[in-house]
Amino acid sequence: MPTDPTDPTVRLADPTPLERAVDEGFLIVRAAAVVAVANSIIVRALQERLPFDADVATATARDELARLEREQRDGIARLKTLRRRTHRSYGQSRHQFDYRVDDIDALRLREATHRELAGRIARSAADDAFVDDLVATARSRAWDDVGSTVVDRLGWAAAPTPDYDEGRADRLRGLVDEDLAGLRAVRRPRG
Repeated sequence: MPTDPTDPTVRLADPTPLERAVDEGFLIVRAAAVVAVANSIIVRALQERLPFDADVATATARDELARLEREQRDGIARLKTLRRRTHRSYGQSRHQFDYRVDDIDALRLREATHRELAGRIARSAADDAFVDDLVATARSRAWDDVGSTVVDRLGWAAAPTPDYDEGRADRLRGLVDEDLAGLRAVRRPRG
């Protein structure tokens, strides 16, 4: 089966370190956006007592993606500055964030990762199908989160107690003979 090398979803060979970093970063970004939108849906429903609104959720998703893109762009600027300083740093590192000349290639890779990831986030934010899928996933997650909490708290109401069948016939007879008979007497027209 022939593959289209221009299709970004098709990998013809093992991804490069940059491609792998961008792919993994994008999975994290998408997961973070889903959680943020799901939390927004839950807050609207429980605190503000507002129903789900697809337009509001879509706007929230796009805002969150824009925030995550800005975060990547800020990373580019930070790494550029760090890389410039690193060109003059020789000797042994004193701690994990003390970069030296030997770290320049790794810093370039991180900078390129931020750049590629920012572009991918921007393209995804403009893709209606991507945003719609993100909102649908977030809505499902919100329901799962709230629904499981409700079930956990009310689970005792869903299942009868173990001794439920004991005395059931007597309870039903009391319902018919007393409760329903009393309701019938109240509803009979007088006269």
